[in-house]
Amino acid sequence: MAEPVLRELSDDERVAYFRGVQPIWGGGLEEPRFVAFQRRLADAAEAKDRFRLLGLFEGARMLAAMKAYELNGGYAGRALKLLGMGAVFTPPELRRRGHAALMLKLAMAQAAGLGQAAAVLFSDIGAEYYQRLGFRALESRECTVGAGELPHTSGFRPAAPGDELALSRIFASGRNPAKNLTLGRGGWTLRFQLRRLRELARARSVGEPEWGLLVSGRSGEGGAMMRLGRDTLDVLDAAWSSKAAREEVLGGLRDCMVRARRLKLRVWPSNQLRGLFPSAERELALAMIAPLGTEPLPEKGAPAELALLDHI
Repeated sequence: MAEPVLRELSDDERVAYFRGVQPIWGGGLEEPRFVAFQRRLADAAEAKDRFRLLGLFEGARMLAAMKAYELNGGYAGRALKLLGMGAVFTPPELRRRGHAALMLKLAMAQAAGLGQAAAVLFSDIGAEYYQRLGFRALESRECTVGAGELPHTSGFRPAAPGDELALSRIFASGRNPAKNLTLGRGGWTLRFQLRRLRELARARSVGEPEWGLLVSGRSGEGGAMMRLGRDTLDVLDAAWSSKAAREEVLGGLRDCMVRARRLKLRVWPSNQLRGLFPSAERELALAMIAPLGTEPLPEKGAPAELALLDHI
């Protein structure tokens, strides 16, 4: 029997994959809407050349599948090309046979051949499985903040179509890859996540989602990108140029919480978000990294400047 091969999914295979992951990551969407949402996202202009759907196949049979992202980052003052991995799936009847592990190993070997320095992922199944594949867990913490802990301000405005470039620039200016691992803010990640939010809103039959806010003026400049969680307002990323601008950004987030009737703000403490609020270790979405070459990388448990925007 021929060795399993790693390749991109065909359109029909994509549908089978989306149906398979819907019970896990469906977010409350029924299967037809979830599949349509995922297909639109995979075919969007923002996905071109940076987002792939890969599968491990034995002939025509799909043994496992995953999402793969081409990411840019930095560590210790050096630029890095990275492989992002997500939504790893094995059909229930084929589990515990090593198919997903083989798929990940082949994908990482392919990435190493293309000059990518490391693979990164966020694990919902704990660290042990991925540690056996060469990954090490990085710092993974989060904060939950009540509206009463945020300031009352009014010097902000909602983000609108066309503000993506300004927000990407603000986020990039608030990052420092000279010390901890950070992922790039050249604009692609924001645009891709915004496409996800818009397609999800379409799947739920609502209009343009409220996805960000901007601050500009004598107080400085700042901005935030957010999404509505099931019970929280999630901050995908935020940055500012001054303390006064920070207060305006936080006040804008409080305003959005009140209007959306969310009692808690959820934040991954990174970059300028680090140290603002008490944080606790996460039990899910554990950040992990696996070296693919000889580039310096953070050690196990090291701080990482990874925001919720990076969780793709």
